[in-house]
Order: sequence, then structure tokens, then C-alpha cells
Amino acid sequence: MRRFAVAGIVLLFAVVGGATVALSAITSEDRPANATVSAFEPRVAIGNQSDDARAGSGEVVTCNERGPLPGNAGLSGSLVLERSVGDEGPPEATFRVNVTVGDGGLVQTDTVNLSTGGSERVTLFTIDERPPSLDGGDSVTVQAVVSTEKTTAATASRTVGVAERDVPCADEREN
Repeated sequence: MRRFAVAGIVLLFAVVGGATVALSAITSEDRPANATVSAFEPRVAIGNQSDDARAGSGEVVTCNERGPLPGNAGLSGSLVLERSVGDEGPPEATFRVNVTVGDGGLVQTDTVNLSTGGSERVTLFTIDERPPSLDGGDSVTVQAVVSTEKTTAATASRTVGVAERDVPCADEREN
């Protein structure tokens, strides 16, 4: 009789242990979410510290211009982040998108919430003081790192030319 009791207890532990292992294998909450960068189109520009003929003249400049002001640098463009339908991570996941220009002189960080099978376009737009390492006409690497709380999900890198904005509204001048 004792042998049957011991065998029953061992069998009970085996069934409970097997059920625990099987249940943990089919749940996906422990797996990190996965994402891909399907499009990455950064642009980098600087505003030169050039002498403007109108500076100090008291004249009002009435043109529209785009790009960073003199002494600044700007990052613009877009990035598309996607999750596949077959992603085995949680149904909803939060991703941190960190875009860095060159040696880190310009950085933009965004948070994106994506469900399985979803996608979102992240608009890149940041302006800061011009880092000494950025010069007009140079090529610079722009790196995007997408991560979840547990791991890096995706990376993308592009080398782009640094556009130079010399004099505001230069194309409207007749001088």
C-alpha cells in the first residue's frame, strides 16, 4: 500500500510539473516584443554664422525660410516602425526610439506604443546648438535604435549629407 501512495505522490508531482512547463511554453508574455524599421529617411542641416547684409539695418525680413537658424543644427525626416502579425511578444508593447546624429550632438527620443501587426510613422524634428563636428557638405551617420524595456528590438543607420543654410531668404534677394 505504501508503494502505491509513494507512486501516486510522484505521479502527482510529475503531472503538476509537466503542466507548469507546458503552460510557460505557450504563454508569450515573457518574450520581448519585436519591431522593425521599415523606412528611415533622416535629413541633417546646419545654419551657418554668415554675415547677413540686412543685419542691423532695421529692415524687416518678410520671407519664409526653412531649416535651422544660424548657429543651430537640425534633424528632420521620418522613420516607420512596424510589428509583424506573428510577433510572439505581448499584444501591446511600448518602444523607445532613439535617433542620434554623428557623435551624439543631435539626439531625438520618442516613445511609440504598437499593437501586434501595427505600424507608426515617427516624425523626426529636433533643433539644437550646432555641434562643432557638423559642417556643411560633410557626410554624417544617423543611427536609430529601437528598444523595449528588456532588449534592443531594431536598429537602422543611414549616412546623409549635411545641408548648409547660409543666408536666410537668399533666393529672394536681388542684391
